[in-house]
Amino acid sequence: MADGTASTSTSTSTPAPSTEQQPLVMQIIVDRELVKQPGWTRGPLMAQSAHAALAACHISSTSPNTTAYLGPENLAHMHKIVLQTPSDNGKTTLTALSERLAQARKEWEATREGEEVPLHYLWIEQPENIPTCLALAPNRKPPAVKKILNKCSLLRD
Repeated sequence: MADGTASTSTSTSTPAPSTEQQPLVMQIIVDRELVKQPGWTRGPLMAQSAHAALAACHISSTSPNTTAYLGPENLAHMHKIVLQTPSDNGKTTLTALSERLAQARKEWEATREGEEVPLHYLWIEQPENIPTCLALAPNRKPPAVKKILNKCSLLRD
């Protein structure tokens, strides 16, 4: 205050925004229709998810987010979210999600404005040539990713 006395008023206003960052996370998306097919039980789907997640980490190995995610201080705290494609009668495929993510990444690379849109890897099982899983490199859920994945739901039994 101007006279040098301290203010003792208590405010119920909104607290100051936190400077903490969102935790790093990897999103792994499996094909909803594939989950329903015989032969694609939990084990094979887990293997596909592992393939895609490792590939996403490999292609983004120089990213600061990937380096931090794989760092020794984070090994016990890795966070992954396993989603499935939307229930929209197959309109939103893994390939379509991959294309949207690639376009968002391209737009981010052109301007380098806002939060980085992470690299991703679409795992295609061979020799069947079936897209089975898509994994995003470690990220802090930037708005562009949230928008693209907003209709995907958690994969549950």
